[in-house]
Amino acid sequence: MKDASTEQERRADDEVRKKLPPGVKLVRTLRGHTGWIGRIAWSPDGRMLASPSADKTIRLWDAESGELLRTLEGHKGTVIGVAFDPAGRTLASACADGTVSLWEVASGKSLGSLKGHKEYVSSVAFDPAGGTLATGSLDSTVKLWGADTGKLLHTLEGHKMLVSSVAFDPTGRTLATGSLDSTVKLWGADTGKLLHTLEGHKSEVFGVAFDTVGRMLASASDDKTVKLWAPTTGRLLRTLEGHTGNVNCVGFSSTHRLLATKGSDDTARVWNPDTGACVASIGEAASPYWPPSLAFHPRLPLLATVGSDPGTNTDQIIHIWELDPAVLLGQEAKPGAHYVNAKVVLVGDTGVGKTGLSLVLCNQTFEATDSTAGRRVWTFDSREVEVASNVTQTRETLLWDLAGQPGYRVIHQLHLNEVAVALVVFDARSETDPLAGVRHWERALRLAHQRQGTSSVPMKKFLVSARNDRGGVSIGDDRLKAVLEEFGFDRYFKTSAKEGWQIKELRAAIEPAIPWEKLPEVASSQLFADIKSFLLEVKKTGRLLAPAGELYDDFAGRHPDTAANVANLRDQFDTCIGRLEVRDLIRCLSFGGYVLLQPELTL
Repeated sequence: MKDASTEQERRADDEVRKKLPPGVKLVRTLRGHTGWIGRIAWSPDGRMLASPSADKTIRLWDAESGELLRTLEGHKGTVIGVAFDPAGRTLASACADGTVSLWEVASGKSLGSLKGHKEYVSSVAFDPAGGTLATGSLDSTVKLWGADTGKLLHTLEGHKMLVSSVAFDPTGRTLATGSLDSTVKLWGADTGKLLHTLEGHKSEVFGVAFDTVGRMLASASDDKTVKLWAPTTGRLLRTLEGHTGNVNCVGFSSTHRLLATKGSDDTARVWNPDTGACVASIGEAASPYWPPSLAFHPRLPLLATVGSDPGTNTDQIIHIWELDPAVLLGQEAKPGAHYVNAKVVLVGDTGVGKTGLSLVLCNQTFEATDSTAGRRVWTFDSREVEVASNVTQTRETLLWDLAGQPGYRVIHQLHLNEVAVALVVFDARSETDPLAGVRHWERALRLAHQRQGTSSVPMKKFLVSARNDRGGVSIGDDRLKAVLEEFGFDRYFKTSAKEGWQIKELRAAIEPAIPWEKLPEVASSQLFADIKSFLLEVKKTGRLLAPAGELYDDFAGRHPDTAANVANLRDQFDTCIGRLEVRDLIRCLSFGGYVLLQPELTL
């Protein structure tokens, strides 16, 4: 029976090896757990791998031979995560019974447990010096413990849902926490003080990890993306697209400029975090019911991932992959897409001439229009810019015309985030106070900018008087100058959309006002870029509603080679629909599989 089992396992490994991309080699597979495997960890010297499991045990493996060294027993529930202390002498384990256990690695002896969380403990991490242990829990808190004494040092409160992941930066001074409330928080590890709240993910955050020098923080989310942040400022640097399922774990290699992620789409992906390029996609079956796990070797280019044998979805095995960084990073000539979106908003009270202004700014013919209901989003400009050797970035500027009726004011304040340039418009010949709405909209912009904190990008504000062909501004120069100074407007434009007055000047001022280098980049596959471009072209036709299946069939018909060669094309197509929905450009309806292509017209 043992020989038959061994032969079956060999065939399973051979099947995996047949589908590996260049630069990836399967070294060995660790088998033995009888329940799902949780978050694994390498020992600091790289000789040992620890795996927690739903079978209530922790297994310690000889990473070089694959031999099981010992099994740690004692937990009364599922063991969710483990972490070695920096010396490799102590192992901490997080359990669904609400406890954290400490173990002597050399003997497997229990050193006691830490109790204090009110719900199950989801993650554990030692600081680089080994003096502090951080634990995250379903009770929405993070606790910091003295690793030697077991004394509770701090309880960090602020997350609104389960804390799924905790990680210290290389200095040990900053702790990052990811939560199902869709945020990442950065804390002072010594004080427990909240430093930054990183917002940008549209769904649960399941994994966080610092690179080895602390200049970059990665977060993995159920929104199918990975985001890279500057931890000192909290600024979003780049969003990585490519997964078609939830991304639930992330990790950096020690010295090889690699980032690894794993998701529910049965792939583990390897990225160059400096460029955002996906350099390898490893097919690996995974359970849809249990968050996946991965861990890089502390020194060697070895990656361990939790997965399943082909044809199963039990997540009871561990694959150890050998990565060739030279091969992986040498493949970056493959087509990819890098793009940055800049948001320019037109705000002001209803009836001040914003819609006519937006038409001529976007090179449309002026026409008298009724007041905009909801919002309109226009493509103001799109251009290709070379930002590095063999890397071209698409810079797209979208102009948002936001309705000014009182009933829309609260709604539109939700769309004032990530604004690069704001055009605050007033009617030059208003029969009442022309500047009545300026104060409201400037305040709304300022508060939205403040809410983003240090993660916000610089915003330029232009004051624009419209409809000057009717006779000129009805307020004095002194008052106008005072308003410019009081609210910190960068420039003032006296326009007429109908006659074209100062339209060219305003258009020319917008582009250099955008801080392109400080806006977050999206790194995507060329296929994702092609699908998004197709969807936006359909949107530009003015079509209001379409079944997602019909849109897919249209795309596949226009790209027959892609349809014939991409096995999961529909999954990728649906993922791209979701990515455009995040940008408020389209919306998926809850009935009939329909896609609303003009959501701005329905507010």
